[in-house]
Amino acid sequence: MQLSLIRKWGDRAEYFIVAGDDDQTIYSFTGASPEAILDPDIPDDHKIILKQSYRVPRAVHAIADAMIRRVTRRQEKVYLPRPDDGGVERLTRDGYKRPEVDILPDAVKHLEQGKTLMFLASCSYMLRPVVAALRAAGIPFHNPYRKSNGFWNPLRVGRKGSTAGRVLALVSGAPDIEGFRPWTNGDVQQWAEVLQAKGILRRGGKKALAGYDPEQVATLAADGMLMQCFEPGALESLAAAWDGGCQALLQWWRERLTADVFQRAQFPVDIAVRRGLRGLTETPQVVVGTIHSVKGGQADVVYLFPDLSQAADEQYARGGQSRDSVIRVFYVGITRARERLVICKQETPLAVVI
Repeated sequence: MQLSLIRKWGDRAEYFIVAGDDDQTIYSFTGASPEAILDPDIPDDHKIILKQSYRVPRAVHAIADAMIRRVTRRQEKVYLPRPDDGGVERLTRDGYKRPEVDILPDAVKHLEQGKTLMFLASCSYMLRPVVAALRAAGIPFHNPYRKSNGFWNPLRVGRKGSTAGRVLALVSGAPDIEGFRPWTNGDVQQWAEVLQAKGILRRGGKKALAGYDPEQVATLAADGMLMQCFEPGALESLAAAWDGGCQALLQWWRERLTADVFQRAQFPVDIAVRRGLRGLTETPQVVVGTIHSVKGGQADVVYLFPDLSQAADEQYARGGQSRDSVIRVFYVGITRARERLVICKQETPLAVVI
């Protein structure tokens, strides 16, 4: 429907260009289809092929090209790899269910070399073991193409009320942290509003906290907001933790969180303990997401899980256009790799052959 409308507009244009790639038409669940690009056919002398890839190296290109040629209908095109060999590796021991055994240690080697990584699957549930392994190892990750997905972005700090943002507000005032600055009232409001009230905040303390100007500096002085809002014993223990530095301060805060926040806070706190302020502010080297979510993105090293859901396997087995749509999804996954593609072991018979 979108292309039909665009072509109607094009009828009234002196010069009209439609740009697209039928090989990467993967949002079939929205009604998009390669036929919308391929039909009606455009005369060959009106086609302009952008033939040079600036991402995909030779080894990865060979896998991708063999993959896409399995579809039943496509626009034949010259598509050249960038002038670098790259590499393709196949893991035979572990798949998405046990990434911590072989996959994660391999990934750590690339991270230590400063590489960016992607973990890609056709379905989001296949990424849960990967996320659990990354959390356990204290490795920051995100998905910059789906920022609203908190499961893939546990360290997002820009959104109001985010747990990672609260941790950042806390540790930014630790005296031993690189980039130390005094807390503002706004910082204290962020990390204090998720504390248990009993024995920590004075009666009406949380309401009082919200009434202070967030831009002003908060101090431990007698005339500061902390003295007015916290119980004397809690403030004394906070001052002792502050004197102990970042790790002591994080431990003090973690032990006093409300039950509903405690679990969510574990990962950002672990990252802050292991990596300091940078762990919460620098862009993670690791992207986790479905193939659909990262279309348009790239990474130096891509770990691709070939597994399919039951519904996708039935679609793949039907052949024809149904099978073609599954092939295109994995073609997009393969071509996210700028240097190295790692094809992980399939966990079940429900998988695409790559």
